[in-house]
Amino acid sequence: MATLCVLFSTFNGAATLPPMLDSLEALEPPPGGWKLIAVDNGSTDATAALLRERQGRLPLTVLTEPRRGKNVGLNAGLGAIEGDLVVLTDDDVVAPPGWLVALRRLADAQTGFDIFGGAIRPRWPAPPADWILRCAPKGHFAWTEFETGPVEPRAIWGPNMAIRRAALGERRFFEGIGPNGAAGYATGSEIELVLRLAAAGSRCWHAEDIVVEHVIEPRQLTAEWLLQRSYNQARGEARLGVLHGGGRPVDPPLRRIGRYARAFAALARCSLSGGPGERFAAARQFAVLRGDRDERRAQARSLRTAR
Repeated sequence: MATLCVLFSTFNGAATLPPMLDSLEALEPPPGGWKLIAVDNGSTDATAALLRERQGRLPLTVLTEPRRGKNVGLNAGLGAIEGDLVVLTDDDVVAPPGWLVALRRLADAQTGFDIFGGAIRPRWPAPPADWILRCAPKGHFAWTEFETGPVEPRAIWGPNMAIRRAALGERRFFEGIGPNGAAGYATGSEIELVLRLAAAGSRCWHAEDIVVEHVIEPRQLTAEWLLQRSYNQARGEARLGVLHGGGRPVDPPLRRIGRYARAFAALARCSLSGGPGERFAAARQFAVLRGDRDERRAQARSLRTAR
């Protein structure tokens, strides 16, 4: 039985799985060995075939979960985990050869912590436009800059993290958050679990020298994709605030109207004379406002239904 398990869920990952799986094939095995669990979450592209091709070259178990949702897929994989450390990642991550050895060493050294995160850097398809580097939040690319040491739960990000199995226990991923096949989903799938674990007493440690790369696709360097990401993250922040507290308080009506008016004025100015970065920044204000509004409305509807 392996002492460490890597788990990820994939939906239509054929574009990014080849470099991801190539990097996993090149990994140095950690002491005690490792197991890889890939959950095909209802893909309609070549994902299933790509995974089957690698089963002879990786310690890979492939599972299928047709119900859409990243966290649905991760829950399907929990029953197959082995060992005392569960490493979570994504289907668009490229890991260095020493990745699992470093995570194993970190978990063994930091015995007072249960949750571990590493750095994430973008792997660009081509140098991004200057306005993207200036105006797009780094978090849209899962680009982290946390320092080494104890961190708060929101500093642990899904592409590069590990959890002690003893701390995880029988807990499962909350299936009401995270990618689910819809364009307007609320982000925050792994963070929601980390927040629950932290509330139960688990502590988080970040290691900035354990780095993976996040493969950025060309479509993710468009204003359209980035604005959708802004909307999704606003929904995610509002949903996490409802679930765990700490969210932005609801604006009074007049203040909310004022925020929309300022955003509209900024967008109008930039449409006439601004560059692509200024236009994106102004449009992003609207995307964030809409995401927050739509999530709060959805929560209100759920509350009325529950009553």
